[in-house]
Amino acid sequence: MNNKPICGEWHGNDVMPSENKLCIFEIKVGKASKGEILIGYKQCDIIVRESCDCEFACFEDAVIRWCYINLN
Repeated sequence: MNNKPICGEWHGNDVMPSENKLCIFEIKVGKASKGEILIGYKQCDIIVRESCDCEFACFEDAVIRWCYINLN
């Protein structure tokens, strides 16, 4: 099987996902002209990239939108 992660429904940054639930995030950090897409999860008030070392990506205020990953 060739399952690819897809978004179920995009949410704005007015509500954040549950902790430790894998999501796709669109974030904008600094003066970047475009948002960046990453796969990760929320931990306390930060967003971490999905990797074995839990790499810090940004704080919640940098999130533009997000969605839970659906593996259909």
